[in-house]
Amino acid sequence: MVRGWKYLLSFSTALTCYLFYLSLHTPHQTQHHRVWKHGANVSTSECSHLRSLILNSVLRIFKQQAFFKVVKTLQGCPWKEDQTERNLLQANLGKCCNASYSMIMTQENTVIGQTITFDAETKIKQNITKSLYSLFPKKSPFQKPIRTCAVVGNGGILTNSSCGAQIDGADFVFRLNFPPLNWTDDIGAKTDLVTSNPSILMNKFSSLTEKRKPFIMMVQEYSSPLILLPAFSYSANTEVSLRVLYTIEDFDLNSKVVFFNPEYLKNLSAYWKSMGLKFGRLSSGLMVVSIAMEVCDKVTLFGFWPFSKDLNGVPILHHYYDNVPPKPGIHAMPDEFYKYLQMHIQGSLRLNLEHC
Repeated sequence: MVRGWKYLLSFSTALTCYLFYLSLHTPHQTQHHRVWKHGANVSTSECSHLRSLILNSVLRIFKQQAFFKVVKTLQGCPWKEDQTERNLLQANLGKCCNASYSMIMTQENTVIGQTITFDAETKIKQNITKSLYSLFPKKSPFQKPIRTCAVVGNGGILTNSSCGAQIDGADFVFRLNFPPLNWTDDIGAKTDLVTSNPSILMNKFSSLTEKRKPFIMMVQEYSSPLILLPAFSYSANTEVSLRVLYTIEDFDLNSKVVFFNPEYLKNLSAYWKSMGLKFGRLSSGLMVVSIAMEVCDKVTLFGFWPFSKDLNGVPILHHYYDNVPPKPGIHAMPDEFYKYLQMHIQGSLRLNLEHC
């Protein structure tokens, strides 16, 4: 215990000294932004020191302003993929969760008559009837690895980022919660998979019990993505998720609706808790990042920034399209972000927070 406190104290002291150094050597803000964008003027020793600090510390030791300075400096450090670290994380996720086989309900990993347990409401069970089984795809669409993937969060940091072309250049693009695609210069337009929190469907589209045309018009903006829903997480999710599937089929759209496998989500939650994360429930962002880390060879994250100010301390919207924060006490967004930052430093994925 004493050794642990000494270890933490040494890193805190090092951080304080480094930030004092930065305060003496930080140029004017306009020039500073240009420096970080091009990755110049950050010495090898500075980069090495900060990487070690992040990998061996926890988020709570930082004050927010200090943390922003560290992250901004790290964005100016050259990023290099570490295939060994990448393979290790992929193998660990595959061992615990096996997204390519188990992530969605299929006729391959489910049988008629089976009883499944909801992952968030463990007292709720669902019998797999013949009619329900017929709605599942025969096999997972993720059996073959994808070369490059972009996972697009909805953070306000995407505003004026000019990252749209880079996002659309990925072989496969994941998006979260049916975000509006009105800012294509910043967020792109390509969408291969999009999730939806059923609460959005309930609140915005009256659970599809009334006019369905507004929902259809929204889906059509996405071309023909895979729509991934947590139908068996909460009992309230099931009916609205089935309505989405029936609506897509009734209107003869090219999109395909698939359902999260609750067993996969339960295993994924256990994995991230074993990695030190504490949360009420995993965010859809970390669920999708975890999927991408398994099924893609190279992963880049955009729009993952859970803070109310950007790297320069300028206030930003929570989302690039609105300023509605998540419900408190359910997710651990800052701690999840810290995991992304650590994976970026290790070379497992690339976390983009700058202008493209």
